[in-house]
Amino acid sequence: MDPLDPALQSTALTGVKPLLTLAIFVGVGSFFLGALVTAIRRGMKEDGWFKFNQAKGKQD
Repeated sequence: MDPLDPALQSTALTGVKPLLTLAIFVGVGSFFLGALVTAIRRGMKEDGWFKFNQAKGKQD
């Protein structure tokens, strides 16, 4: 099937610019995803989510 807009066929699917844009978005997205995962892991340990702190207290 052809795209509805013929301009998309000639510009968006070929060339270096879409790959560069994709690389920028992947880099920025991975930074924010890493920050989110780090914040959740730190919150789980420091704030006692899922009773991790109580398990440490029983072992000591």
